[in-house]
Amino acid sequence: MVDERCRRKVLEIAYRKVNWNPRSLAEGRVGFSRWERKQRRKLQRAAAESLFGDLLERTAAIPSPVRLARNHEGRPVLPVEAGRSTIKVSLSHSGSLVMAGVTDLGEIGIDVERLATKRPIDEMAGYAFGPREQCAVRTGGSRAFYRIWTLREALAKAKGVGIELITDGRDYFPDAPSSGSWRTLVDGSSWLFSTAELAGGYSASLAVALPSHDVAARVADFTFRELPCERPASTLKRDARGAATCNVVIR
Repeated sequence: MVDERCRRKVLEIAYRKVNWNPRSLAEGRVGFSRWERKQRRKLQRAAAESLFGDLLERTAAIPSPVRLARNHEGRPVLPVEAGRSTIKVSLSHSGSLVMAGVTDLGEIGIDVERLATKRPIDEMAGYAFGPREQCAVRTGGSRAFYRIWTLREALAKAKGVGIELITDGRDYFPDAPSSGSWRTLVDGSSWLFSTAELAGGYSASLAVALPSHDVAARVADFTFRELPCERPASTLKRDARGAATCNVVIR
């Protein structure tokens, strides 16, 4: 008989609030310039990779630092030499929140978005979503829009197909719950999905491709959990790019 402990699979999603240094971004500038947006995206990506390293060390016993590689599609992948090459990775960031996900179930996609009240969500839904999803947005407002958007983007990331799935006008998640996890079929393949609303006005979603429809039953219950930085204060500003930091600054 196979030990049931050997059947446990890894699936962990964590997020972290990043303390930016807004003065260094805005000093001598009016408004939010192209340079500032580029710098912020670079720091968000570095902070997400830092979170990924902490998460990987906890879940897969692979010590930090681990430098992520990128495949031909630009997706983050764990280098084979780091071990556990079956582990799949996904990163996301929005505003002051970064998120990382690791699993050995199958391809993974995660997405987090800050709820922006000034976006033309009805127009965006009309362009990108299916008819029933558009109805859900008209009924549920911005929360429904961001729930469906993050689920679609998470699915697109896991499939590796990009914007064409996000905006293909098909109905994927018209009946998605406001929070929770579920398993379903998409184009004949089995998927695990999860969505949640996070403190501070953020929506987050997960998509994982399953090798079989029942394999997720062997995954322990999980949540989108916060993983605060636990590094000594002396190391927090070691890297100006944020690659090894929790508090990200520009010098």
